Amino acid sequence: MTDNADAPTAAPDPDDHVARLQAEIDAVKARRAGYRAEAAETVARGGPTRATDEELGIIKTDDTVGKIAADASQEIGSRLSRVMSRFRRGGKK
Repeated sequence: MTDNADAPTAAPDPDDHVARLQAEIDAVKARRAGYRAEAAETVARGGPTRATDEELGIIKTDDTVGKIAADASQEIGSRLSRVMSRFRRGGKK
């Protein structure tokens, strides 16, 4: 009867581990070089370009506080005028 649990586990190969680490280091160095090249191109162009308001999701409307207050004042005046005209008609009867 063979039992795999009693079998000694193979020790990891240190050379494989070092090779994996070296590959990770090389990949990081390559990414860093790419970022540096991209940054150098941006500086050569005069800096990063500003995103447009549309790209930033900024929506321009005519709804300023003053405009909203003026609209509200006009609506209130209109309604008050209608109410007052009803009272004037009722008083003349």
